[in-house]
Order: sequence, then structure tokens, then C-alpha cells
Amino acid sequence: NRAARRQIVVRNGTALEQLAVVDTAVFDKTGTLTLGRPAVETLVPAVPGDEARLLRLSGAVEVGSGHMLARSVVEAATRDGRALPAVTGLVEAPGQGVEGSVEGLQVALGSFSFIERRHPEAARALRALRVDGPALRAYVTVDGHPLGVIAFAARRREGLPEFVARLRELGLTRTLLLSGDHEENVAPVARALGITEARGDLLPEQKVDAVRALEREGRRVLMVGDGTNDAPALSAATVGVALAAHGGGISAEAAGIVLLADDVTRVEDAVRIGQRTVTIAKQSIVAGLLLSGAAMVVAALGFIPPTVGALLQEGIDVAVILNALRAAADPRAASGSQAS
Repeated sequence: NRAARRQIVVRNGTALEQLAVVDTAVFDKTGTLTLGRPAVETLVPAVPGDEARLLRLSGAVEVGSGHMLARSVVEAATRDGRALPAVTGLVEAPGQGVEGSVEGLQVALGSFSFIERRHPEAARALRALRVDGPALRAYVTVDGHPLGVIAFAARRREGLPEFVARLRELGLTRTLLLSGDHEENVAPVARALGITEARGDLLPEQKVDAVRALEREGRRVLMVGDGTNDAPALSAATVGVALAAHGGGISAEAAGIVLLADDVTRVEDAVRIGQRTVTIAKQSIVAGLLLSGAAMVVAALGFIPPTVGALLQEGIDVAVILNALRAAADPRAASGSQAS
């Protein structure tokens, strides 16, 4: 109930218990640590003056993609009511890019590593283009030749350095940023937020490998993500937390905890609730067993008649239940009202 009031859906009791013991936090970047959906900010065509063609073909091939950045490209391409040509033979590599045929042209759009594997010469030409502004970029080729680069603007959420510091105080002493974005773009974000480790250019399966490697080291991993590409890692983690404000989908199904609010800092609330709940549960178990054990010893010695013993046991049960109900209260709110 306390979690639900904070728009935190706890899907099962195991996830709540695991929140109390996690010691490592792993974050996705785009959509998780950045605010909202990144918008198209800059178009840099390989041929000067070819911006309209770059956006038109990119928007056409992105129509069939479920990636967050794809929606931004399509919105930019269809602005002012412009229609997009049809795409056929669309093939998507989750978390990497898409490729399809548009008006007889083979268009590929995705991360630098995605383009480099398919068209290495075109990738080198695109890398050589001067792209000012945002570091989040998509690289586009047509028939194996460079078409251009699309740069997206993404704002980091406010209060994240303080949020990461508070997680550390809660016992999550190791923090990692795992992203499909280029490593040179990921490391500065991690440093600015106080995240201790950063890895870029990761495919979804590589994120899973990173999470499992941490668990093999004995770490108990909290994974936070928001996209379909994060679902495998969310499922592999000790406990997965999905931000479902942008639809959730597969990521919400894979996670044990779902945040309905578009606020990653509520992960802190979830951890606090898990820790407090498990602490109170342990208190109730120990107190209930000790009181019941003591009462049975006294009763066995003949000092408590059966009727009184039955009533005493009921009293112990009620006391344990009342103690357990403390988990529904927010101790910080209570202390704040007392202070006022």
C-alpha cells in the first residue's frame, strides 16, 4: 500500500524482499537518466543541402521501429503534414538499428557500430562529418553510401547526483551506467552523476552479460531501465525496475518493480520501502517466536491455564500484526509532522 501511494507497483513479494538486500545499481541511459524522449536537434547530411532527403528516408525506415528515438525521427519527418514513402523488407536489430527498402533504395539507420558492421567505409565517412551539438546520434546510409547523421537533444533529469549519493547511503555502493550509445558519450554522463562505472556500445545481450557477471561476483543487482531493449537485463538482474511512464510494454513484464511515474528517483523510495518492510517482518517473526516460546514454557510449568493461554496467544498474534502494520507508514512523513 505504501509503495502504491508512491506509484510503485510491486509485482511479487520476492521483488520486495530483494530490494532490501541489493548492493549494486545498474542504469540504462536514454529515457532512464534523461528526461522524456530525445528530439531531433541537428541534421548533418553527407551532401550539403540534402537535409530534407536525409530526414525523409530516415523517417520512412523508422516508421516500423519500436525504439524511442524512432518515434522522434518520425515526428520530425512528418511535421507540417509531410507524408512518408512506404518501407518494405524492414529488419530491426533491437537496440542497434533498422534497415529496409524505401523507393528502391536500401536505407540503414542506427548506432555507429551497427552501421560499421554493415558498411564500414560509409561509417568512416559519417564519423568524419562535423557534427556539433548533442552527442546522441544516429548514422544513416543509403545503398551502402553515407547519407548523414541525426543528432538528438536529451536533457538529464534534475537531482540525479543527489539521488545516486542517497542510493549509496542505502547500501548500493557500486553503480554502473550501461548504454547502447557510444562510449565517449556515456562516460561524461556517468561522471557528472557520480556513477562509478560506465560502459557504452552495448547490445542488449551484452547488458545481460554485464549483469550476470556482477552476480557471479556475488553482487546483488538492481537494474533500472525503460525500453524494450532493457527487458532481458531487467529479467536477469536480482530485481528489475522498469519505468513505465512511456508505455512499459515488455520491460514492465520483465521487471519485478514498475514505476508508473516518470521519475527515476522513486527507485530510492522503492529501496527504502523494501528495507523497512523486511526489517519489520524480521522483528515480527523474532518477537512472535520469542513471546510464544516464553508463553509455552510458562504454560508447560502449569502457571497458565488453557483458556488464559489461548487468549495470551491471540494477544501475541495481534501485537505482531500491529507491529507489521508499521510498514504501511512513511517514517519520514511521521517525523516531519512531529517536527511541525
